[in-house]
Amino acid sequence: QTYAAAVQMHKLASLSAELKSKVQDAGSALSDVRSRVTQQVIDAAGGGAAEEDEIPELQQHARIDASLRRLYERSDKYMRALNQVCEMSRALSEDFANVLADPALGQAASAFKAAKGPHAQADSTVLGQVLYRNVFQPVRREVEGRKDFERRLADRKKVRLDYEAFRRKQVGLLQSDPTNKSVYEGNLEAAAKTFARHSEGVARDVAAVNAERQQMLSVAFAGLVLSQLEFFSSSAGGPPGGGAAGAQGGG
Repeated sequence: QTYAAAVQMHKLASLSAELKSKVQDAGSALSDVRSRVTQQVIDAAGGGAAEEDEIPELQQHARIDASLRRLYERSDKYMRALNQVCEMSRALSEDFANVLADPALGQAASAFKAAKGPHAQADSTVLGQVLYRNVFQPVRREVEGRKDFERRLADRKKVRLDYEAFRRKQVGLLQSDPTNKSVYEGNLEAAAKTFARHSEGVARDVAAVNAERQQMLSVAFAGLVLSQLEFFSSSAGGPPGGGAAGAQGGG
């Protein structure tokens, strides 16, 4: 009987250990399921915090804005350089015309000087006006003239940071206080919907500004090309005042 009792106790101990192992496995599986559900809620609410705004229209806006600021600076430098080239061309033509002793070269230098005379100076002035009006001025308006829109973007950044902070807090509560899980899940869902509506409005506004800027850039590029063509045409001895005046009148 003692032996039989020992055998029975051994069987009971084995069964108890097996049941304990199954309970632990079930608890682990339940924990995994709970963890997956929590992660799904986190993902649905916006996932991990993003360093940059993920709205494609805002990313495109950032690229366009950076290009506009470079264009603003470089178009100003271009206009100054164009004026300097015209002035130095006139100075060089006068120097050569005054110093060359060879009759043939002297005649060519005089013709070159005449080509860089008052008519050429007037052409360069008109070219500068075309460039200023069609390139520099529109770019400057875009860089400096959208203060309300810049405030809208600043507000977007604040809203995004506030949303991320709220989301992180609710996720932390969801993990530390699972008994009120439904409350935190509801808060996350409501915040995600509010943030999504805000994102849609921002995307719409930014897309409209991006389209306006692309149209402006197309016109500005055409103005740059016209000024370049006219500059090289007049430098090669084309008819004075033609293309630049025409571009100014049609722009």
